[in-house]
Amino acid sequence: MDNGKPPRRWWSVVGWNVLFLSLGAALIFIDWETWLHLRAREPFTEVRWPTRFVPGVGLLNEPGAEVRRTNHIEFWVAQRANRWGFLDREPPTPEQAAQTCHIAFIGDSFVEAGQVPVADKFQVRLEKLAARVLPGLDISTSAYGRSATGQINQLPFYDAYARRLRPKLVVLVFVRNDFIDNHVLLAGITGGWDPGKPRHVVAEKSAAGAITLRPPDPAWRKLSMADLLAQYSRYQSLIDPYLSEASESLSVRDGDGAKLRELLLEDPTLPLFGEAVEFTAFALDEFQRRVAADGVSLWLLLAAGGKFQYRLGDASDPLRVIVEDLAEARGIPVVSQYDYIVRQGRKPKDGNFLRNGHWNPTGHQWAAEAVLERLRQRPEVCGANRA
Repeated sequence: MDNGKPPRRWWSVVGWNVLFLSLGAALIFIDWETWLHLRAREPFTEVRWPTRFVPGVGLLNEPGAEVRRTNHIEFWVAQRANRWGFLDREPPTPEQAAQTCHIAFIGDSFVEAGQVPVADKFQVRLEKLAARVLPGLDISTSAYGRSATGQINQLPFYDAYARRLRPKLVVLVFVRNDFIDNHVLLAGITGGWDPGKPRHVVAEKSAAGAITLRPPDPAWRKLSMADLLAQYSRYQSLIDPYLSEASESLSVRDGDGAKLRELLLEDPTLPLFGEAVEFTAFALDEFQRRVAADGVSLWLLLAAGGKFQYRLGDASDPLRVIVEDLAEARGIPVVSQYDYIVRQGRKPKDGNFLRNGHWNPTGHQWAAEAVLERLRQRPEVCGANRA
């Protein structure tokens, strides 16, 4: 019988919907309040990264400026750049360095290491380990790192800075994305800056196949991928071969440079990557030519990382094979952090921040230990006799 009242089932559905909406709103409110509470307890919330352009070198940190890095979860680190613009201690005088076996480490963000305090960085830990384990070598160190650079871009770090201290050994810290950063076009597209106005020293290849260096441009500028393609439409045809069914969502939005970078590292057989390898080989040749003229030894440290794009892993890693082949052809000794960690019965991923991919203090310790192990095997780089 119809008494004019809505069916009870209808009221039941409305009631449950209201309940779920209320619970959802309450959870959102709680999450928001929790987030605000946690943010209020952070040492700082803003990232601060003052930079300056150095003619012939490119972008570096502003000397003496405070640099702040955080991912708002795992690290909050504030430190000051030294007088040369690197996140390391103040460099010694050439006379002080000459009285030791001085080692210069050169690399990208793994060497810059804005995620950990200076005291936790691998070059500092290496000094302390060597003082205890290899006191006869009298190891001192300095580090020259800048985010988003490859070996091509890092050549001036040796020419303008490290060379002044007359090191006995130069160690290039190599990560997977160095191949991309060594290629001006790929670095520009994936990093968001104009390849026609590079912010660091870059390599160029002539029609005849000759590779030359081009200095950084003080008028360098940032560009989104969309702006870059709008201004340089010819780049679209160079990007297209990298798009596959696995990356259909890749577009020209600002954030897609990172997606393209990961895609490039997944398949080193794609177009342009072969040219990136050529530029990397050229960079190694240039480093080797420079250090040999100065009577300095050259090593490569292959960095292990938690994220795919930073990992140089086991022997089946195609990019590791490429790096080791380049080094072997030039007689450059290779130190594998990944292999060292595995030999200790540990997991490489434990040496990295979970949500960042760079070395945490444990990763820096393992990097120092891996280099120390090789120094025990090759003390002659310091002019010492093998024991």
